[in-house]
Amino acid sequence: MGKLRIGHLVEAGIWLTLCLVLFIYTFEFDQEIEIYKYGASAWPRAIILLMAFAAIGQLIQQWQRGDESTSNFIVAATDDGAEEAHHSDLKWYLSTFGLLLIPFAYLRVPNWIVALLSAEGSTVHVIRIVCALILIGIFIYYMRRNLLGAMLTLPLIFAAMLEDIGFYSLAPFFIVGVMFMMGERKAKPMIMIAALIFSLLMLLFVKILYVGLPVGNIRPFYDIGSWVVTVLQ
Repeated sequence: MGKLRIGHLVEAGIWLTLCLVLFIYTFEFDQEIEIYKYGASAWPRAIILLMAFAAIGQLIQQWQRGDESTSNFIVAATDDGAEEAHHSDLKWYLSTFGLLLIPFAYLRVPNWIVALLSAEGSTVHVIRIVCALILIGIFIYYMRRNLLGAMLTLPLIFAAMLEDIGFYSLAPFFIVGVMFMMGERKAKPMIMIAALIFSLLMLLFVKILYVGLPVGNIRPFYDIGSWVVTVLQ
């Protein structure tokens, strides 16, 4: 099988299994919305399909070039005091699996707490925000121990929290997070690049394509998203 190892196959299998689970989950909120003709599940499904294509593409590249194709990224992931990423041993897979549980925890744990407390109204929003902050804190704490695993988890966290927090509030932090994991550490370039990318996305989707991106269900994120849409349109 070319230069593939068992670790490459396991990694691709984990990614593709996650994509399948997430794709099935999108049917739970698949409904029509007025501002976007493709429905509420279109963008999450597009992101999931891109993740699947990326996993398959990486597997093909590893089949052709082996570990050489990912060596530069692994070197970056071990910089700045991060622990060495032995991405072929059991400890790394267990650590990565633990990180990958974080977005699924956000999809379930707040609902369990709301049901247990019979919470309503603004209390539900507070519970979701607190859960999000705790899970993000856990993610940041373990990120330095397994930067490569965190890189795999970050898009899933973005997708899991997108419906509640909204694209307009979440995307800038996602962009900064990606740059940090890719090795950038200077605050000024990160802020400038994030602002530029976010502005281009807003110009393309809101002004040109007039696509309704998720504004979020939780305040104050809903208010921020609605304000951005109002200003741009």
